[in-house]
Amino acid sequence: MRTLIVLLTLFFSLPALAQQSAPPTSGGDVRIPLADYTALLQLLANDPDRALAAYAIGKSNVAVQVREVDDRKTAIVNIQVQVETFEDEWVLVPLLPPGTALRSARVDGKPVQLVERPDGLSWSTSKAGTFNVQLAYSVDPQRTETGYVLPLAVPRAAATGLTLTVPETGVDLSVVPSADAQTVVGEGFTRVTASVPATPLIVVSWHTGSQVPFAISRATYAGELRDEALIWTGDFEVEIFGGGRITLPVMPSGVTLSDVRVDGEASTVFEEDGFFATVLQGRGRHRIQVAFQVPVITDDGPPRASLQIPKIPVSRFDLVLPGRKAVTVNSGRGPSANVVTAELGEDTKATAFIPVSDRVTFSWSAAVPDDLRGQVRANASLYHAVHAEEGVLHAIGVVGYEITHGKTDLLELELPADAQVNRISAPAGGVSDWVVTAADEGGKQHIDVFLERPVSGEYLLEVSYERLLGDQDIDAAIAVPLLAARNVHRQRGMVALLSGPELSLEPVEEAGVTRVGENQLPPFVANLLTMAVAHTFKYIDSGPQLSVNTVAPERKQGRFDAQVDTLVSLGDVTLRGAATVEIDVKSGTLQDLRLTLPANINVLGVSGPSLRNYEVVAITDDPSSDGQVIELQFTREMEGQFRIEVAYERIMDRDAPETEVPTLSVAAAEVEHGRIAIEALTAVEVRAGTVEQLSSLDINELPQQLVLKTTNPILLAYRYVNAQPPFKLGLKITRHKEIGVQVAAIERADYKSLVTRDGLAVTTARLMVRNSRRQFLRLALPPESQVWSVFVDGKPEKPAYATEGVTTNTDDGKSAVLIKMINSARGFPVEIVYATPVAEIAGLGTLTSFMPRPDMVVTHSRWDVFLPAGPTYQALDSSLDLLIAGRPVNPRQLQRQALANASDALQTQMGQPLRINVPTQGIQFAFEKLYANQSSEEASFAVRYVSPGASQGGLAASALGALLVWLGIAALAGSHIRLRRRSAVASLVSGVVLLAITLGYLGTSAVLAAAITLAVAILWGVWAAAERWRNWRFNRLAG
Repeated sequence: MRTLIVLLTLFFSLPALAQQSAPPTSGGDVRIPLADYTALLQLLANDPDRALAAYAIGKSNVAVQVREVDDRKTAIVNIQVQVETFEDEWVLVPLLPPGTALRSARVDGKPVQLVERPDGLSWSTSKAGTFNVQLAYSVDPQRTETGYVLPLAVPRAAATGLTLTVPETGVDLSVVPSADAQTVVGEGFTRVTASVPATPLIVVSWHTGSQVPFAISRATYAGELRDEALIWTGDFEVEIFGGGRITLPVMPSGVTLSDVRVDGEASTVFEEDGFFATVLQGRGRHRIQVAFQVPVITDDGPPRASLQIPKIPVSRFDLVLPGRKAVTVNSGRGPSANVVTAELGEDTKATAFIPVSDRVTFSWSAAVPDDLRGQVRANASLYHAVHAEEGVLHAIGVVGYEITHGKTDLLELELPADAQVNRISAPAGGVSDWVVTAADEGGKQHIDVFLERPVSGEYLLEVSYERLLGDQDIDAAIAVPLLAARNVHRQRGMVALLSGPELSLEPVEEAGVTRVGENQLPPFVANLLTMAVAHTFKYIDSGPQLSVNTVAPERKQGRFDAQVDTLVSLGDVTLRGAATVEIDVKSGTLQDLRLTLPANINVLGVSGPSLRNYEVVAITDDPSSDGQVIELQFTREMEGQFRIEVAYERIMDRDAPETEVPTLSVAAAEVEHGRIAIEALTAVEVRAGTVEQLSSLDINELPQQLVLKTTNPILLAYRYVNAQPPFKLGLKITRHKEIGVQVAAIERADYKSLVTRDGLAVTTARLMVRNSRRQFLRLALPPESQVWSVFVDGKPEKPAYATEGVTTNTDDGKSAVLIKMINSARGFPVEIVYATPVAEIAGLGTLTSFMPRPDMVVTHSRWDVFLPAGPTYQALDSSLDLLIAGRPVNPRQLQRQALANASDALQTQMGQPLRINVPTQGIQFAFEKLYANQSSEEASFAVRYVSPGASQGGLAASALGALLVWLGIAALAGSHIRLRRRSAVASLVSGVVLLAITLGYLGTSAVLAAAITLAVAILWGVWAAAERWRNWRFNRLAG
């Protein structure tokens, strides 16, 4: 006993001793004198055996093999490098940068593991020595527009030898950084070897060699005039990209060739494909000199010479001509080239660069003397458009300059002093500024217009000016202020007097002008006019005089045609019309318009362009007519084409045998066409009754704007033309009772119910709804159900009870709730979570549950029910189709549901209903049915359950029943068991009843009862056999 106590004491004290002997790991510090600390540092600094570096990386050899697999290139990189460590202590040797796809790593032929650090992959060792490190990894080249780029990660060795093989030929390889790079081309491959300085990364790129064998980038031509020809010398810069021999075309065969030299040496020349060609060999730049001549053409115009040349990006021409010449160069591509001329003694040198072209033409003429070169000669044409308003005379002057010689950036005009300039502009732009100077002695003010650049040829100016009339007598003649051009060779002009909306101009005095027709105005002036031309005058040179008086313009009613398209919509009570009136003014203008309608028509609205107002009045100028007219007034004089929209309605007489279709017509229209379309807005049958002066029209012939107004199919369509007597259309309308149709439907309803042992059933209903007009979804829930959350299209919604009050039940005792819907033709989800109290699951019993019943048509319904695990479920009865019966569900789904709940909780805003997710675990039963809520039978299920305790009791009862059955059988069989016959029968009946209850109702397993039955049967058989054998033996011995 004492020994046991000692051992126990030692056992429990060992942890304390171990804790006292272990060195402290944290929470303490060490203090030493400063002198000792300084001495320790000095010893470390003076350590003679300490190496300057822990390792060294010698030369490395990198072998790269590029392979192509399934149209994808990949590179296999093998690296051998010598590494030397200097001390017997742990050291990390960095080998490769991070992100390298390593395949293997070996040191002296043995596999090793590399250490991954933020700065890359490293090899760790604690031994000093020299080691041979082999590394292998894969990397994919990156495709570019011209080829591939391959980045290679390598150890930062003192020197690196690179060998790279590409399975292609005809490629240009480059290695950066590298030195002494050499390329070898073999059969189907290209290999490059190079020496690389210390670097952690090598970039290799390759691309297919150029497909163009050569390029001529620049050409310089020098020429001079000799007799009747231009003698040219061409100098070409040619670069050859390959090392082979090429044929180079130098000049078209249409020129007279005199010499060809290549790199200063005479070259062989031959004709090929319409070009003189020569032969070049050798990669690099070459210089070709060509001498040729072209004839000068002197007929029909100034001297000129055309020459054919090869198309070269940069072509320069230097031409020397005798005397002073003005040279023009044209390549046939766009405007003439810019020519720079210079004087060489008595000669002229012209230099020009031309765009890429195969032909160039030189022409020249005698140069204009310097003293005449800057002079400007111009003509001017002046056009005036004049109209009057109250107290002011407006004018627009268009000045067309024709500059025949020279260029100018200053245009000079003059105007009477009593006119005021408002604006000066140019359609082509370029006006920088303009200045008006004071009037001179002749009563003219000068206008100087400054341009942004010198101009030549034709140039237009637009001058807007006016003259105030002030207190001038209304009958006094008004002098029209006219523009005049200064410093021009010749000028002429025209004046157009316009008729405005309020005033027109009538000429009273004419001097130096001639009346002409308005068709004399050029198009660019006529297009500027927005008013009618009353009078037109033309004059030549300066000094015209024209005076006018203002008069009221003569107003004429315009001539027009009308097209009326009417859509008639028939409702239950009213007949609505929507008419589109298209007016085409053929001549003149319209200030007002009259539309006629039958009586008893209510005009709902009129719209149109520039409409001031409208008024509906009864027709008074025709006593025989009881109709009405819509008088339209416009804010301006209407011309051209415009459209009027009219909406009207009339109350229909339900007892009338026919309903006359009211349409409008346009008064004073020379020609009126019309189309009528009939549609029905309600369930009415429409037939044509009276049809006079109308012709049937196919639906496809109706205009698109009329068809777009309809909301229902067009039943009848007619066309008409204004005729006498007027057309008439009567309709026979038969009204029918409408049948209600579904305006909302549920395409799919998914229900999930979780039943707990404590008597609570939580159900999640997800409905896919399509709704066009329904405001609420009415959902009948099981009795005493409590709604937990509702979401419509992913947004929280607050439900309401079907009627006022806290709880509302339907006729069958169910709770009915209302959920507000949205209108959407596409399906949207409605989610509702509710809880329903049920009986506790204990012992044995029957569980009954009902599926919610929406008031919309449900196409497909599925109901998943999860019952508690443990009890035994049987005798399932349901009005739905069974899909899954008693399948256990993994309880780990609870964890996923919890995570989903947490995620939804984070997304839920404060104050909004929570999205509640119901777990799915236990024993699953699944039901489905089509149009479940349209059946007269309630969608529900009932299942009998037996708890584990009741199941154990049933098992014992089944064993007892099996024993009682055999006891009764044995007693009735006359065995050694002594029971009265009544008791034996009672035992047998009791056993059968117990077995029926336990096996049939409780669903107890029959294994135990069967085992007991089998065991008793075997024992009974053995006992009976033993009894027979004993009797047989006894009889034999007795015999």
